[in-house]
Amino acid sequence: MSESSSATGSCARCQRPLDLASVKRDGEWYCRASCAAGVAGEKPRVAELALINRPRRYFGRRAPKELRRADSA
Repeated sequence: MSESSSATGSCARCQRPLDLASVKRDGEWYCRASCAAGVAGEKPRVAELALINRPRRYFGRRAPKELRRADSA
């Protein structure tokens, strides 16, 4: 037996995109169980961009002086 989950769409209450944590209540899809329960004003503790791992190729090149240690002068 498999549970059904919405692959596309947005939350009926806050319009966030749906993901694996989405919940269906009374025929409507919500992003989280707390949103379905009506708990408002709860912001995520960590920004979503902080959760994404960026490969080093996306960072700018470092200048040679930035590679030196501070105590080796």
